[in-house]
Amino acid sequence: MPLFCEAFGPGASQHDAPPRAVIGTPETVLLTALRPDVALALWLREEPAHFARPLKPLRQAGPFRALAEGTPEAALDLICEQLPAGAPIDLLSDMLRLSHMFAALTRNDHVRLRFDGITGDACRKFHVDSVGFRLLVTYAGPGTQWSMGDPDSGAGIEEVPRCAVALFRGRKREGATTLHRSPPLSHLPEAQRSRLVFCIDEPECCA
Repeated sequence: MPLFCEAFGPGASQHDAPPRAVIGTPETVLLTALRPDVALALWLREEPAHFARPLKPLRQAGPFRALAEGTPEAALDLICEQLPAGAPIDLLSDMLRLSHMFAALTRNDHVRLRFDGITGDACRKFHVDSVGFRLLVTYAGPGTQWSMGDPDSGAGIEEVPRCAVALFRGRKREGATTLHRSPPLSHLPEAQRSRLVFCIDEPECCA
């Protein structure tokens, strides 16, 4: 059965059109990001049981960063050329599918792709990206953290589950935004201090 729910910022009221996160299991939940009051659209997907083992060589090869821009197919080909270890076909198929979905949603022929193997504390401060839309999916390790308020003022911190797809609105798109960050890794056991994160941006955006 499809699931939908919403999260609102602190002090929200119907009159203020508060920023909100829309969370659901159908992939169509990503379309809600086009509404100006939706700061985050989160598509909950089950993590495939067979994903962990084939991703191990990539996790062990970190840190690395692969970056490319072009059509979804061309950009992903360039990403593959930069990887320090082989990527399983199921992973590449999913990345290509998400790239096509993002291109259609943003009405662009091109996308900007980034695939990171992270082994330490990356961007620990909560922030809003200087982009239009940014899609993030964590294939291994802890997921991206987000908050509808200011965590320094006591707002709750949520974590995007592995393989779930988070579509954030950035500063370059008019409308609501929400804070997010890379989860801290330094406090974890050494064997758990790695992440594989796929990022899709609109072309010619800031890094």
